[in-house]
Amino acid sequence: MNLTYKLIRSAARRKTLSLTVKPDGEVVIRAPRHAPRGEIEDFFRRKRAWIEKKRADLENFPRAGRHDSLAAGSEVLFLGVSYPVVMSAAADANGGLSFDGERFLLAPAAAGSGRELLASWYRRAAASLLPARVAHFEGLWGCRARSVRISEARSRWGSCSAANRLAFSWRLMIAPPAVIDYVVVHELAHLREKNHSPRFWALVGEICPDYRQRRRWLKTAGTGFCS
Repeated sequence: MNLTYKLIRSAARRKTLSLTVKPDGEVVIRAPRHAPRGEIEDFFRRKRAWIEKKRADLENFPRAGRHDSLAAGSEVLFLGVSYPVVMSAAADANGGLSFDGERFLLAPAAAGSGRELLASWYRRAAASLLPARVAHFEGLWGCRARSVRISEARSRWGSCSAANRLAFSWRLMIAPPAVIDYVVVHELAHLREKNHSPRFWALVGEICPDYRQRRRWLKTAGTGFCS
């Protein structure tokens, strides 16, 4: 396999090299501004096996919105399950796209805007589900976020601001419920620990003792979860 990478020289404060494989398979290396090219090339060579495995995972992982347009026979991920898309005039009454629990129904007249309709559908699902899951875990921990919003983020599943405001990407709706709960718990833990210290992970482990397995799903999905 002929591997190449995109190099991004970061601000002077960066001290280490990092490597990311994007959902489309592109390899990105971020390096300190003055890191020697030879050091970067050696880092890239040492990561080759990991890169090839990551790319193979991405090829085998069913992804929502992977098609340029939705059509009969497409597959859509929702809560970790892949559902077929079928054409149905019945979807006209629901804005062009609906879900009956077993399949996504797309109105023939709306086929050209299927991806946009799906994104809107995910946003509504996220707005319904995520605040409820936040409230559930707030009750267990006796803490409260200042606000919860659904974001357009592509590079992270969730975030917690310094002011304790939580945000979750609507793209999280492709993940299984257990993985969604992990992301919610992860961000709520930042209300008490604004870092990723051992104390932070101990907090996460109180609710999600198998958080490493749940986190692995996010990394396999390859949509840039940052933690």
